[in-house]
Amino acid sequence: MVSRSAVLTGALALLSPLAAHGFMVPVPDTLQAFLGPNSMNPGPNSHHNEAESAFNRPSWFTSALMARRMLALSPSAVLSTDFPETIPPSRHAPPSDVAGHSIALREYIADCEGSLPSDLSPGDNGNPTILGLHIGTTFKNIAAGSNLSLQLDWWDHLDAAGPVYPGLPLSPAALPRVTLMGYMENLPSPLPADTAAALEQCFTEPHPDAKAWLPTAAYSPHSSFWARMVVTHAIWIGGFGDVQQIGWINMTEWHGIRPHGSEEGVGDGRGWKDVRLPGERV
Repeated sequence: MVSRSAVLTGALALLSPLAAHGFMVPVPDTLQAFLGPNSMNPGPNSHHNEAESAFNRPSWFTSALMARRMLALSPSAVLSTDFPETIPPSRHAPPSDVAGHSIALREYIADCEGSLPSDLSPGDNGNPTILGLHIGTTFKNIAAGSNLSLQLDWWDHLDAAGPVYPGLPLSPAALPRVTLMGYMENLPSPLPADTAAALEQCFTEPHPDAKAWLPTAAYSPHSSFWARMVVTHAIWIGGFGDVQQIGWINMTEWHGIRPHGSEEGVGDGRGWKDVRLPGERV
């Protein structure tokens, strides 16, 4: 039979590589229960593993960095909007009884604010770039005055991330997600040629197929436009509450974080490239 101390040692060995990236806290109550009532309080003569005291729940700034990294690495997101309270009848109108209901649809996004010149953007400040289609339901609802939220998650990385606690099964709910709230702001149309080229290069890197419906595409099947989501609030669920932060991100930090470092006075100076998400290869 494997001793409790061996289980604890194995548990800490599994958790230690994650601690450097700010993913874990002191071994949680659920693991305490799994190991036994005295396992986390060794006596004065026991061989205390120093790693036990090395775990800390990620700081809120570290959590903001992870959220910004998730945005930078996510090629798509779920955008939620509301149908207008009154839907005018037309050939392609939705059913009248969906008026006022919300709808969530996945759309292409990219983190391209840093590609824009200073007269169009203050920098890489966490406002997602969106290639909108005038015909799309999401964009029709926004044009009609709908609120807007955007949801990202890291659940596709479950196998690489592994279980949160040794001995417990894989759990998507243990992986981070963030919901952004704000409003859509259309970019000028047409954009200067050099600005359009930089934006197209950034956006089509994760979405090469989007070349077919860029605003500059001569034979696009749909009319399109460039826009940004101006983020006004962000709620972060890092995973289970005993090992991750859950709550509202400081928006000064959100907008002040950059890939390499952050603006003066924001957090501890790190940028989103200084952290990793669960299961992400270094």
